[in-house]
Amino acid sequence: MIEIIYDASTLEGSCYIEVLPDKYKGECWNTSSIFFTEENFGYIMAAFEKCYKKFDYYAFNEIDTETWKLIIMELEKMKQYLSDNPYPHSLKDVLGFPFAYSEEEFMENYDTNIKQLTLMITDFQSWIKEKSVSTKFISVLGM
Repeated sequence: MIEIIYDASTLEGSCYIEVLPDKYKGECWNTSSIFFTEENFGYIMAAFEKCYKKFDYYAFNEIDTETWKLIIMELEKMKQYLSDNPYPHSLKDVLGFPFAYSEEEFMENYDTNIKQLTLMITDFQSWIKEKSVSTKFISVLGM
């Protein structure tokens, strides 16, 4: 399932990307955070790499809300691309496939995955906009 995880208590193991609506304060698995599996975050990671040049998948990235506006726009471009019924094998030009099997698995349920990914991006954009009202930073806590 391609989705955002809103409840830290449902996480199994530690292979998740945490998005914290604040600066990192030495603690992970915050109740105010949302979480992505490595694979789901991998699909959209290009937006971060493009808009926040210092982005490090393995580090704690404290990103200001002005940069998040750019990330939201880049995510919107991804959504638009997905809505234009792209040729399946052109997706790797826009999305990230973090594991050797990721692209093949995505293609197995192409239509469902496109819909789920589009919804995940929309939900993420809404969450970012909502949190940006009350904080100056939103942090991506990497692996």
